[in-house]
Amino acid sequence: MERRQEKKGRGEVMVTFHIIPDLNCPEETLRFSKEQNVVFEYNDFIFPDMLDDTKGVEDRIALYRSLGRDMSKDTMHGAFFDVTVFSYDAKVREISRFRMRQSMEIAKKMGLRGVVFHGNYLPFLKRTQYDANWLSYTEEVLRELAAEYPETEIYLENMFETSPDLLGVLAERLADVKKFGICLDYSHALLSSKDGNPWFDRLSKYIRHIHVNDHCFDGDVHMIPGEGQTDWAEFFRLREAYAKDATIHCEVAGIEAAKKGIAFLRSYL
Repeated sequence: MERRQEKKGRGEVMVTFHIIPDLNCPEETLRFSKEQNVVFEYNDFIFPDMLDDTKGVEDRIALYRSLGRDMSKDTMHGAFFDVTVFSYDAKVREISRFRMRQSMEIAKKMGLRGVVFHGNYLPFLKRTQYDANWLSYTEEVLRELAAEYPETEIYLENMFETSPDLLGVLAERLADVKKFGICLDYSHALLSSKDGNPWFDRLSKYIRHIHVNDHCFDGDVHMIPGEGQTDWAEFFRLREAYAKDATIHCEVAGIEAAKKGIAFLRSYL
């Protein structure tokens, strides 16, 4: 997987940054993408009402294609609202699989590098069978999708987890699936423990993509990096030590926020 594109700072520090494309300012977004060599992560296709609108999905895909960009290094956020492939309810598992397959199909049509999904694990349901179901059903679905869409990478992102351990077990089980990796959401990790080191340490072999934004440890509010209380020097130290080839998505809304976030993050390189 080719990820090293950008050389900056001391030594050879190369990072591929992603931003959310701003359709309110498409020309400015395109200009910034070209000038700063950043790629996109699409958030358009996470909502059930969008996924149920076949024409709307096709129109949005056509719109992005019309921008004339190479989208092969872009990623997208897959469906995650109420997606519970490990549910006790077979009907819920069925629609969850359907939504995830829709996401993969969109990525295939757009020619994207990969899709990010949430595991949607609930850490407070401390039951052995709950963990077993989460592991077995999630592994099963991800294997199915990887086999069905062999050209598209699949990343599973931590969301509610308070520990990286179960994600680590899943990643170990899927180690033979070359297109699978972990998307470490650093902000989510810090909300659970204020210490990112255990997450990087446990998941280091599998981290392919990283989501970042800022907060003050009181909620997942997606502030611009540098405007909250995250220790960014520590983040870049951990990334260099454990996941230096991982791409970084500056997950903030709007092109002006993205510009500020990217400039701030690059100041550490």
